[in-house]
Amino acid sequence: MPPEVEWKKVSAELLILSLVEARPRHGYEISKLIEQRSGGAVRFYAASLYPLLYRLEKRGWIRGRWSKRAASAGDAITN
Repeated sequence: MPPEVEWKKVSAELLILSLVEARPRHGYEISKLIEQRSGGAVRFYAASLYPLLYRLEKRGWIRGRWSKRAASAGDAITN
């Protein structure tokens, strides 16, 4: 894997961890905060955000509470 790809992956993980450190957040909220705080320069769509959240959860870095509602409205992430 090229170094720039690895840095992007690690940066995305750290960015998400920093957002869920203070309190639980829904996946949709995480994506909107990233977009807002970056002035629209960085966007996470469900196709890339949720696999990343699953990886973080699998590592034990976050805990997810998954509901049966739509992903954008029902998924919550806890630290």
